[in-house]
Amino acid sequence: MKPYLCALLLLAGLSASAQFTVSGRVRNFSGQHKLTINVPVVFGNHKENTVPVPLSATGTFQIKLPADSVRFVTLIYRRLYFTLLLEPRKNLEVEFDENTDGIRITGGTAKEVNQLIQDIGMDKVPFYWENDSLGKLPAEGIQSAVIAPWFREFSGHAQSIRAAAVPASLKDILIAETYYLHVNYLNDFISTVISDRQTVHRLKTALYDTIPIAPRSIHPGPQYFSFADSYIRYLEAKAFIKIKSENIPASAPIPWFGISLDSANIIVNKYGKSYWRWLGSIRNFPVEVAEAYNWQQIQDQYNDGDIAQALPLAAAFRQRFPESRFLPAIANLETRLRDSLAANSNNERIAIVENYGNVRSIYDVVKNLKGKVVYLDMWGTWCGPCKEEFRHLPALRKTFAGKDVVFLYLDVDDDSRDAAWKDFIRVNRMEGLHLRMTRKTVDPIWKEILANHPDKSESYPQYFLFDKSGKLAIAKAERPSSGDALSQQIHSLLAQ
Repeated sequence: MKPYLCALLLLAGLSASAQFTVSGRVRNFSGQHKLTINVPVVFGNHKENTVPVPLSATGTFQIKLPADSVRFVTLIYRRLYFTLLLEPRKNLEVEFDENTDGIRITGGTAKEVNQLIQDIGMDKVPFYWENDSLGKLPAEGIQSAVIAPWFREFSGHAQSIRAAAVPASLKDILIAETYYLHVNYLNDFISTVISDRQTVHRLKTALYDTIPIAPRSIHPGPQYFSFADSYIRYLEAKAFIKIKSENIPASAPIPWFGISLDSANIIVNKYGKSYWRWLGSIRNFPVEVAEAYNWQQIQDQYNDGDIAQALPLAAAFRQRFPESRFLPAIANLETRLRDSLAANSNNERIAIVENYGNVRSIYDVVKNLKGKVVYLDMWGTWCGPCKEEFRHLPALRKTFAGKDVVFLYLDVDDDSRDAAWKDFIRVNRMEGLHLRMTRKTVDPIWKEILANHPDKSESYPQYFLFDKSGKLAIAKAERPSSGDALSQQIHSLLAQ
């Protein structure tokens, strides 16, 4: 899919909408760093919604953004993130210094509220991320050492916001967004740092069972919708724990989702987890939240080029929300997916291994490619990180265009996903050689390619490089996103 498409579509409507202007300069500007801005349509810091901010030779800049209502965006410079609050027909002046971190709010009609965002440290990393030992504490210790002081910090921020000289409506928005930011940071800490599963479940239950899903503000921001996304995933985990502990039969309704486990398995297998979460959000979220949340889900599937998930979700959305303001944009995304599939249906550079269902060794495929370096990508249509890596494929293919390099893709999916797999590689123009295996039939492949490697983990995605003789030269090779590191590995094999 084309990068920045969603952001460009969003910015294209400037002439018909209210605008917010961000301008300023970079002191000591050398021209070595880029300035970008992320404009989430709903939530998430997606690359597709990040656009460059042109910088002059002297480091000055100005960009006009759509702002029909109050919304949050993120200004990004030198890999540092700065939250801004946009208001219709207002402006903001900021300043960076290439030699120091941070941002200065220097002027504009939106100066006060954005200075407040800086004063409360909305973009600062939580104190507990800097102490690895906290994740090893029991639940009670984490409650007293992390959760309690973290929410005390939020209470202090809320007090500062209430005392600030900004309109009451903006105070409500800022307090709500700051609150959900604190919740989201805690969720990330609990999910990624704590290894004991019982402690994780106990802390998440204590956290999410006390928070209403209805938003605290009439203008919920991206942090609220990130919370809603985590909330539906929490309900999913909670439901399956309940099913197991109470021996709920597979034919009975799943708590909070209202369909049986048998039906859920069919739905997930056919349409993916996005459709399962669609069902959960419709049942548990306020109507306006479910509408915006699922518009983001459709965008995500479009950005991944996952036509098998995007189209059913779009059809369900259209039926549920026939008057939605998002329908024209959804129709546009559907058309682009179908056009991409049609354009690549006969692309001879997207080749599928003949009789791939009979392949029992990866060397049965690689031996036919002697004289070329082979880059093997182990992936699945269900794998989010795999899809993220695919966004770097165009640059990788361009680097090695015309050279003796073959890109070999081994997808791991059930037989029922065969058509969805073929549509996916065509929609995403994944030029190379493809085959598919199931989780059962891929097992001997993992064993043979990891036989001499100390790390036997079979996680996805993983990458392997074979030299021109067909020998496995580099197990667990670099990812496409590693850029030069992968290019160097491939060049070293080409030179042999």
